[in-house]
Amino acid sequence: MNNLKNEIKKLPDFFKTLKWCLSLSWQASRFYTGARIISEMMSPILSIIIAFIGRSVINVLAGQTEYALSSEHILILLLFILFIIAVVLRLSQNIVQYCRSMHEDIMNAKIAAIIMEHALKADLEYFDNPEYYDKLNSANRDSYAVNHVVWNSISIISSGVSFTGAFVILSQMNLLYGIVMVIASIPASIVAAKFTKSLYNLSLEQINGLRQMGYIQGVSSERVFTQEFRLFNIGEKLKNRYSRIWSGLFKNRRKTSRKRTISVSILECLPELVVVLISIDIAFRVLAGNATVGDYSLFVGLTAQLWGAITMLSMSAMQIYDNRMQLDNFKSIGDFENRVEDNGVLILKEVASIEFKGVSFSYPGTNIKALNDLQIYLHKDEKIAFVGLNGSGKSTLIKLLLRLYEPDEGAIYINGVNIKDYTLDSLRVNFSVYFQEMYNLSFTLRDNFVYADDGVADGELEQRVNEALSASGGTDILTKMTSGLDTNITRFFSDDGIELSGGQHQKLALARALFRRHTCLILDEPSSNLDPKAEHEVFEALKKLSDGKMTIFTSHRLSNTYLADRIIVLEEGKIAEDGTQEELLKNKQRFAELYNYQAERFVL
Repeated sequence: MNNLKNEIKKLPDFFKTLKWCLSLSWQASRFYTGARIISEMMSPILSIIIAFIGRSVINVLAGQTEYALSSEHILILLLFILFIIAVVLRLSQNIVQYCRSMHEDIMNAKIAAIIMEHALKADLEYFDNPEYYDKLNSANRDSYAVNHVVWNSISIISSGVSFTGAFVILSQMNLLYGIVMVIASIPASIVAAKFTKSLYNLSLEQINGLRQMGYIQGVSSERVFTQEFRLFNIGEKLKNRYSRIWSGLFKNRRKTSRKRTISVSILECLPELVVVLISIDIAFRVLAGNATVGDYSLFVGLTAQLWGAITMLSMSAMQIYDNRMQLDNFKSIGDFENRVEDNGVLILKEVASIEFKGVSFSYPGTNIKALNDLQIYLHKDEKIAFVGLNGSGKSTLIKLLLRLYEPDEGAIYINGVNIKDYTLDSLRVNFSVYFQEMYNLSFTLRDNFVYADDGVADGELEQRVNEALSASGGTDILTKMTSGLDTNITRFFSDDGIELSGGQHQKLALARALFRRHTCLILDEPSSNLDPKAEHEVFEALKKLSDGKMTIFTSHRLSNTYLADRIIVLEEGKIAEDGTQEELLKNKQRFAELYNYQAERFVL
């Protein structure tokens, strides 16, 4: 009883969900939505009409009818009407199938766009959260529920029409027929609904395991892992891990599914028994002369139709219940509210100064401060190098500056204005950034540059690309391009694509950062995978490219800091030293210590 009350309380939420789905369906395509609704509604109506005409045909054949026309003429007329209705019904079914196929494609594309939008706009911190990945994965898996909720609801309406017609007509023969059939169907429906909920809850519990299986399957076919998997024979270990996870998940799901199948199968025998008893009762009525042979055909057929309608109503209701839970899960990806809000109204045109005032920050889920009361002032005439050990906070301050994360304490100012007061687009468009983990898209060379800055005129594009690749030491990439800028940089989508080395991929990513128009250039470990010659070329080019613009870079190779007008040493999120290279070497403190560690390796 309590469960029933709880489900009744959820009805308003159910109707809100249904309204949301129908609205989304209508937005996707008014034509296909309307066509499918009309076509679905025609099927039960035509089926009932066919049953009545079928009764008349049998009565004519049995000589149990009284018409003014001859039996032959009546029979031909009835059969012709049956033919017309059958053609209309078949056309209706084909239209439903076509409209459903087309509309589902449109809906799936729209739903995929919704998921991509959520993923692309989500704060970076959520990608450090396994719960978010689980939600995103289950949203992708459950996205089909939008279509199912809408069309199962239409199925309920269609089945409701069929149920009402069959029940009303059967009641003319005996009111108990319909009542007993409904009562006999209730136990199977209740048990099936209970197991439907259990199976979906189980699938939610298993989502992390399913995501691990998907991850293993995905990395097993990714080129970046192929060498290591073969060298260390990791493939067999991954296959075994996949099998262990699958076996555990399958065992639990099989147990629940087996119980459902046995219970529902037994209970579904009740309405089947009722159908047989009703058929026997009507047969005796025919033998007693209280009904015609056509009546037997009509009412036995309607009994089966009533049972089918009840079954469809039950199944559709259960699927709506199941899909409603899945749809709630799909919609819940919007429950992750972003901390980085685009509420600013000012337009940033140029980065002239940057100031960190008392900025502290810890990554979500940790108590360790990546930055601790950071106080820095930078101006555009400087080339600033941030150095320090891994985890000292170098990359973190860049992410905060770009508003990929928000500080826990303190604020960041550009040109004396809190960066939250600028629009996100105008803030980020002023920066061109190369991150340590930069990746290139598996499309053409042209795509990789145009996506970074689509405002470059076609006539200038090739020249700008050549200049950027030259500055990044990537002129060797151009020589490999078989189709110029339209060459795919991998073979992932094209047999004519090329394969770049790790260093070449870094050169390309660096070139993309240099290609993008900016007022502040940020380079996070720009030479980590470059050979000595390319590294030298990059830093020499940066001397020219950074004139008149603020340039911020981080580097483990302290010899590269000769380019910097100012070096800031970070340790545990705080400033340990600040000065020119000459000043810091003379101080013989932390920078000099780190510098000498590397210099000793080159002493002959």
